[in-house]
Amino acid sequence: MLRIHAAYHKCLTMYFIRVMEKSISKSLLRRRSRYFHYESIEGWFYNNAKQYRVASTNSFAIETNRLSEEYRITRFVRDPRDLVVSGYFYHKRGAEPWFRMKNPTNKYWEPINGNLPKNMPLGISYAEYLSGLSLEEGLMAEIEFRKHHLTSYRTWEENEFIKIFRYEDILGNEVETFKAIADHLQLNPIEKKKVIYFAKKYAYSPKKKDSHVRNPNPSQWKEHFTPKLETFFETEYSDILERYGYT
Repeated sequence: MLRIHAAYHKCLTMYFIRVMEKSISKSLLRRRSRYFHYESIEGWFYNNAKQYRVASTNSFAIETNRLSEEYRITRFVRDPRDLVVSGYFYHKRGAEPWFRMKNPTNKYWEPINGNLPKNMPLGISYAEYLSGLSLEEGLMAEIEFRKHHLTSYRTWEENEFIKIFRYEDILGNEVETFKAIADHLQLNPIEKKKVIYFAKKYAYSPKKKDSHVRNPNPSQWKEHFTPKLETFFETEYSDILERYGYT
């Protein structure tokens, strides 16, 4: 059976990875992890997911008709406006090489499902572009960049095989959430015990320093979105706000 976790960039991806890398039983022959994270690369995921006991990915909706066997899927979602805010600050500081590359193209960003903002000039990186814009302009550019991520919200379903967890409900309830994840993915008792332990160990705390986390609080968009951005987002994406209870 395929056991899959899916999320979005800036939606507890690293937290899930840390928990699973420590929790999933290693291969007795090679002593290697039987969990693997496939980033946003769809072809890589579909071709190889069955090699691992648990696989995860981010930034695209899984097409269940392309899965080769029975599956169980968990998924994290977050208020898409907060994804935009978190992504904006992360990309602006050039936290990953993708965003420090000059003259990126849609083809270059295809593996991470990024979309090139229409007004981005030649000769600079995305991080440099964001750094030269006002906050409102930068957030609008980030909305453009995350077009494919946002539209993929529309294609997910939830049923007995696919369980969705909201970011806002996970924070402060990490142990309960990962108990539910372990049960839904039908992990064995030893794995479940480890998942609960590491979910508690790696849960965010203001006392812990984590360079990957700028601000985990929900509803950051209320501080940063201007009326223009609010109107634009609600015009373009009101359906996904309603679908996941973010209205």
